[in-house]
Amino acid sequence: MKYVVTFFWMFILGEIIGYIGSALEGTSYNATATSLFAMVIGAIGAIAFAAISKSAAPKDAAHAED
Repeated sequence: MKYVVTFFWMFILGEIIGYIGSALEGTSYNATATSLFAMVIGAIGAIAFAAISKSAAPKDAAHAED
């Protein structure tokens, strides 16, 4: 369920950033390209976050007291 919520917010925030970015650059807004780009970057970010979190977790609770 957390991945569904993550992809939902990636889509919303990606569209907002894409719309504002296209307005600042003076180019036409392309919702399809913005959506695909946001989903790819978001998926890479979610996978990287999971990998970093897994590697940062303590391996053994017995050694945490030492």
